[in-house]
Amino acid sequence: MIEVLYLVYFIICSNLYQFCTSSNINSKRLLLNDPDVINNRLIRLEGIVSMLNASLQQVTTENQKQEQENQQQNQEIHRQNQEILRQNQDIQQQRLTIQTQDKSIQQLSSNTQSSGATYIRWARKQCPGNDTELVYSGYAGGSFYDQYGAAAEYVCLPPDPDFVKTSGGEYGRMFGAEFDSNFFASNSNDEDVPCALCRPKHSASTIMIPGKNTCYPGWKMEYYGYLASGYHSHKAASSFVCVDINPEYIIGGLDSRNGKLFYEVVAKCGSLKCPPYKPDHPLTCVVCTK
Repeated sequence: MIEVLYLVYFIICSNLYQFCTSSNINSKRLLLNDPDVINNRLIRLEGIVSMLNASLQQVTTENQKQEQENQQQNQEIHRQNQEILRQNQDIQQQRLTIQTQDKSIQQLSSNTQSSGATYIRWARKQCPGNDTELVYSGYAGGSFYDQYGAAAEYVCLPPDPDFVKTSGGEYGRMFGAEFDSNFFASNSNDEDVPCALCRPKHSASTIMIPGKNTCYPGWKMEYYGYLASGYHSHKAASSFVCVDINPEYIIGGLDSRNGKLFYEVVAKCGSLKCPPYKPDHPLTCVVCTK
C-alpha cells in the first residue's frame, strides 16, 4: 500500500505541475477565455484527493486488521508456549515417577535377592537349575547313630573347616554320614553321603514337603526324592530330610564306618490315616521355594 500512496502523490504532483505550468503560460487565456478548463482540473484534483483519502483509509483499515491478526498470533504463540511449558513439566514429572518406580523395583529386587532362602540338597554335590547358587558342596554328618545324648539333626559340613584350638573334651561328637541300605540306589549301602548348601536367588521361602514329589501351585520345585531318617530302634534321635532321587556318593567313601545313618521312611497306619497313606509304602519328598 505504501507504493500505491507514492504513486498517487506522484500523479497529484504531476498534475499540479502541469496545472501551474500551463497556468503561467496561458494564464490570461485561461482566466479570461476558458474558465471551464480550470474547473475541470480542480474537479480532477478533487477526485485524486478523494481517491488518496480512500487509499489512506484502506491502508489504515488493513493496518488495524494486521495489528489485530498480529495480536491474535502473539496470543496464540503465548498460549502454545504455555502449553509446551506444561507438557515439559508433565514429562519431567513422568520421568521422576519412572525413576522412582525403577528405584523401587531395584530395591525390591535387591531385597528379594538379599533375603533369599537356603536349603540343603542331600546326596548331591551341586544345586539344581540356573537360578540357584551353590554356597558350598560338602559332607553330610551328625551324631553317631547308637549313642545316648546324640544330636538329632543331620548337618551339611563344609569341605574347608577352620580350627582355632587343638584339643577339647569328647562330649559332643561329629561323625560323617552314610547310607545303610540299598534303597536309595542299587549300590548305595555304606556309601558316604555328600550334600550341597543352595541359595535360590529370587526366593524368600523354602519348604520340604514329606509325602509329595511335586510342589503345590505357586511354588517352584528345587528337587525331589525320598524321605530319610535314622533307624527307629537306634538310641540316637534323628530328623527327617529329603534325599535326592538320583543320589551321588563321596569318592572313596565305600566303607562301613557308620556314624550318622540314612534310612528310608515308610508310612505306618494308625494315627496316620490310611488312606490316603498306604501302609509300609516309602514316602517321597520335595523341596520347594517361593
